[in-house]
Amino acid sequence: MPADRFWAYEVDFNLDGLSEIYAYVADPNCDGVKCGLFLFVLEGDTYREVLGDVPGARLAAPDKVSLGTFKRNGFFDLQLDQRVLGWTGDRYADASTFPATLLDGTAFLAACEKSKSSEQPEEGEAEKIAEACQCQINRLQTIGFSQAELDQYSGSLGENFEYPGGGKDKAWQAVAANGSDVATGCDVAAGKSQWPSSSLSHGDQPQQKLNFDGFLDACPAQDFILTNHKTGSPDRALALCGCLAREIPTYGVSQEGMDLLAQYYRNEISDSDLEAQDADLLASHDKASEACLGAFPAK
Repeated sequence: MPADRFWAYEVDFNLDGLSEIYAYVADPNCDGVKCGLFLFVLEGDTYREVLGDVPGARLAAPDKVSLGTFKRNGFFDLQLDQRVLGWTGDRYADASTFPATLLDGTAFLAACEKSKSSEQPEEGEAEKIAEACQCQINRLQTIGFSQAELDQYSGSLGENFEYPGGGKDKAWQAVAANGSDVATGCDVAAGKSQWPSSSLSHGDQPQQKLNFDGFLDACPAQDFILTNHKTGSPDRALALCGCLAREIPTYGVSQEGMDLLAQYYRNEISDSDLEAQDADLLASHDKASEACLGAFPAK
């Protein structure tokens, strides 16, 4: 396909540190099937497309597509012009088709406000806390929390809460994860916080917008990446390389360092050559590799 008709970006839609692939195929007579917007999510050994079942989704203008403020089932809502798509747990669907609930939030609001309140509140703090907690109950209803789930989550905000299964119960973990995402989303909406870049253990430097093209071209084809027991397929190798490209700079690696690593991955320079030019580069690379592989999903 001609380069001027196609582009793709790696975007982490669920903040797990591993890339989803957001792509666009241009066609002036687009039928909304084989052209337009595409989103691929890694599942097992391969990337699977997850927008195809949403009528008209491919036809949204790329400049009117953005990530939402809130997450649903672990993935960010996706704003397509005037439409909002939410994650079903398997793919994106029109958010208007999701069932909402009507909950008694009295106990939750009391527990939420108590957990956020200080002993000596500053002027206006109580009102801000009430607004934050009301935002949460509104969103919990939007994502379809049941009354039993809300009551359980409310209890977890207090003291002496006994976590189901010692915290390892899967149903409870889902409730806790969704509740935590709602709380973070409300803080982000209020301008009090930002979503973390991912759940990985990062280096101590901010992620940088570097040119990763050379590295991403070379990395998935490298034998030690492709044959690692946690990868084992070209798609999984690409996902790992996307994670490496984002994480390596958090260990202080510059554009020059990324370009050197691209040469290394193309077998153009040896370990000793690399170390002679940047003594710390391989150590930084190995730390990022450990973080990415540690978060890599099972096949």
